[in-house]
Amino acid sequence: MSIAVTGATGQLGGLVIQHLLKKVPASQIIAIVRNVEKASTLADQGVEVRHGDYNQPESLQKAFAGVSKLLFISGPHYDNTLLIVQHANVVKAARDAGVKHIAYTGYAFAEESIIPLAHVHLATEYAIRTTNIPYTFLRNALYTD
Repeated sequence: MSIAVTGATGQLGGLVIQHLLKKVPASQIIAIVRNVEKASTLADQGVEVRHGDYNQPESLQKAFAGVSKLLFISGPHYDNTLLIVQHANVVKAARDAGVKHIAYTGYAFAEESIIPLAHVHLATEYAIRTTNIPYTFLRNALYTD
C-alpha cells in the first residue's frame, strides 16, 4: 500500500506527512511536490518524493503511478477558473493512474456558500464522484492564519 500526499511541502501537506511517519513506514509514503529540491528533508526521512504539478497533467500521472491512496490537497491558486482546470488535471491523472481511494480537502458548507471558491470545490467533488473511485471529502472551513 502506498499513500501519496499532494502539496507535501505546504502547511497542511507537511503536517500530514509528519503524522503519517508516526503511523506507517516511510517506504509507504509518497510526497507529491512541485519543487523536488524543497522536499529534501522528506527524502532524508525515507519518504519517496515525486514531482507533480497541477498545471502539468503528464507529471501528475507519473507521480500517481502505483499510488493506492491519495490525499489531494486543493490548490492554492486564487484564479478560480485556473483552479478548476488544475483540479480536473489531478482527478483525471488519479483515475488514469489507477488510484484506489481519493481523499480531497474541500470546503465546508460549499452548497450554501456565496464565496466563489466554494463552487470550485463543488466542481472538484463532482469530478471525483464521476470517476467511480472511492473517495472521502474533508470539508474544511476558511483558515484565519
